[in-house]
Amino acid sequence: MRYHRFRILIATAAVAAAPAVAAAQEPTERPATHMVKKGDTLWDLAREYLGDPFQWPQIYQLNTDIIKDPHWIYPGQVFKLPGATVAAAPSPEGQAVPRPPRTSSGTVFDPRTRASVTRGPRQDVLSAVAHTAVRQGEYMQSPFMWMVGGPAGAGKIEGTAETLGLGISSNIRPIQPLEEVYVTMPLGAAAVAGARLVVFRLGDVVPGQGQVVVPTGIVRLARDAGSNRAQAVLIEKYEDVFAGQGVVVLDTLSMPVNVYPSHVEFGLRTNVSWIHSNPQLVMPGNKLILAAGSGQGLVPGDQVTINLPAGGTDGQPAEEAAVAQVTRVTPWGASATILSVRDGAIRPGTRAQVSAKMP
Repeated sequence: MRYHRFRILIATAAVAAAPAVAAAQEPTERPATHMVKKGDTLWDLAREYLGDPFQWPQIYQLNTDIIKDPHWIYPGQVFKLPGATVAAAPSPEGQAVPRPPRTSSGTVFDPRTRASVTRGPRQDVLSAVAHTAVRQGEYMQSPFMWMVGGPAGAGKIEGTAETLGLGISSNIRPIQPLEEVYVTMPLGAAAVAGARLVVFRLGDVVPGQGQVVVPTGIVRLARDAGSNRAQAVLIEKYEDVFAGQGVVVLDTLSMPVNVYPSHVEFGLRTNVSWIHSNPQLVMPGNKLILAAGSGQGLVPGDQVTINLPAGGTDGQPAEEAAVAQVTRVTPWGASATILSVRDGAIRPGTRAQVSAKMP
């Protein structure tokens, strides 16, 4: 990439000579890296560097050594970019030419921009590695909708198997990571050493839809304790785990490798029915549940846009407020995680529409 700067001197009889600078720039090649700045999201970076915001998993998969959760990236992190060849060359004065700032005219929330997206071939460096649109960890941590009362035949955490100090009650003290506990086994499950169970608590009841089930951790069975009981160890903790919480057999997510959602027009319309912790403003990484579920064709990896009425009043044209990715689907609803936010004033009942579908 070369930059040429020309200085033109114009002289007239009435006006002294004044310099004017013009810059000409050849087409640039994609830079090798990007340093994260405040306000950046993987969604925005994919739009800028790959020409398609729905290609954000490519950047994520190249940087899993840095990005622990694709919904959270931090200023100062330096990401490798797919298909990079030559970084921006310095200017003749020896200073690097800055990357042009983003403008509001080409955001992912502009339907005109989305309609003009041109998809390029996936990079060979990624096709050789097995990756999925939704990770197992994202699936496991997602609150999900179930029938009122929660999973039938669930077991429960009985309490700690360790000796507690005087004055400490296992009923009010959270179970600690790697602490041994006794569990009542779920109906029909065998107490096999090494097997894993998901610990959960029951959340809100959503009228007409079901009840939210919130995973709180995972225990691994250590030994059969007899009488449909087992001794286990808490190996993962998503939030506080207490005696009395339910347990079910861990189920795994089956996803096609190196397959990602593609943009669709006029996708399924639904609405947000529940938001974890009811935040005042929704942020990237927040989890929610949609009213539509497996019966309406949703699958993990699908992406939805969340729409607010223009001006915040009903009856006005919808404006896109956020983008979320579906992580877990049941017959009662679909779990999703917020990827990008433009307007965080999202509440239960807010409209949503599928904007990208897995094949």
